[in-house]
Amino acid sequence: MKRLLIICLFFLAACSSNYDGKYSKDGFGIAKAPAVYTVKKGDTLFSIAWRFGLEPAVIRRKNGISDPNKIFVGQKLRLTSRQASSQKTTRSNTPVKPIANWVWPLRGDIVKHFHRGQIGANGIRIAGTPNQTVNAAAGGVVAYQGNGLNGYGNVLIIKHKNGLLSAYGFLSKTYVKEGQKIKKRQRIGVVGYAANRQLMLHFEVRKNGKPVNPKLYIGNQYRF
Repeated sequence: MKRLLIICLFFLAACSSNYDGKYSKDGFGIAKAPAVYTVKKGDTLFSIAWRFGLEPAVIRRKNGISDPNKIFVGQKLRLTSRQASSQKTTRSNTPVKPIANWVWPLRGDIVKHFHRGQIGANGIRIAGTPNQTVNAAAGGVVAYQGNGLNGYGNVLIIKHKNGLLSAYGFLSKTYVKEGQKIKKRQRIGVVGYAANRQLMLHFEVRKNGKPVNPKLYIGNQYRF
């Protein structure tokens, strides 16, 4: 598999990748992890983990996978049950004090707030303008770049320290590639269209595989 699937293996490169221009289908949400999952065409260890709110390292350990780049269609993977299913649905559009010195990935109004447990609300959505640049909220390494995650359109996922991941969905163009080291505020892409044909960015943060309120890290007010 050509995609980078793990934390410790990187391909250092830079590129510009254009999305096909189609509107992104709105299918966000974390599926309940089955006891056993059959690998399908286009799956990667990272995309499977993201879909079910799990950590790639957990799936690796549970299945004795030494090389995370070598999973194959039809392979049976045992998955860990998702503890997030027992969590209460939580909505947050109230002011919060950020616990990290992250910056906003896009300048604009929040048009959808975080609401854990609600489809399409595992992050926030920020309205954009044509050709507006999307920037990295914090430094890290690109763990995923592509359109293989249902509902995200062309998406970038950056791995940060302390078990944190940030996702940038609905991109019309990307400027970075899997494995590339990213600095805070670095230009990573261009805002694109969501399913409702509006320009916006879906911004999501996960801690140890579970969605958390992005405003805990970027705050309520725009800062850059």
